[in-house]
Amino acid sequence: MLEFVGGFLISAGISLVLMGISYWCSILIRRRIVAASNRKLMAFIEKLKLESDLIKHELENDHKAGRETSELVFRDKEGILNTVKIIIDHDLDHLASNEEELKSMILKGETGTMTDLISGHNITEDHIGKVQEFIFSPQAVRDMRLAGMEPDEIVTRMLKASGRME
Repeated sequence: MLEFVGGFLISAGISLVLMGISYWCSILIRRRIVAASNRKLMAFIEKLKLESDLIKHELENDHKAGRETSELVFRDKEGILNTVKIIIDHDLDHLASNEEELKSMILKGETGTMTDLISGHNITEDHIGKVQEFIFSPQAVRDMRLAGMEPDEIVTRMLKASGRME
């Protein structure tokens, strides 16, 4: 009987040790699987970040990405439907930083005299009829809005003043 109890205890102990080892092995395997899936997930997220950075970089470098475009549709005095584009070019703000340089060029006469620049530029219907895009800098738009006007109102007034629009 003692042999029977001793054999039972030894086999029960060995069974418990084997069950403990299998339990810890399953935990280690799960951790490795989870860690591998986490690594795959993190690699996927990193890839998405890189792609979004590339797209953002392309948009920043694309010249047309710095533009807001809208269209003004109107009928001319003959009743023909016309469309002109109104563009706000954000890249023009960078050009406006050289305003002092431009003023000095005008004052030195490198661009001609101020009266030469202003006079002789009568806008006729022929000239304004060829214009299909009106481009404004963001600063010009801010100035327009301070005066209580929008770019489309300015373009409409220019088209009416030239006789292209009634």
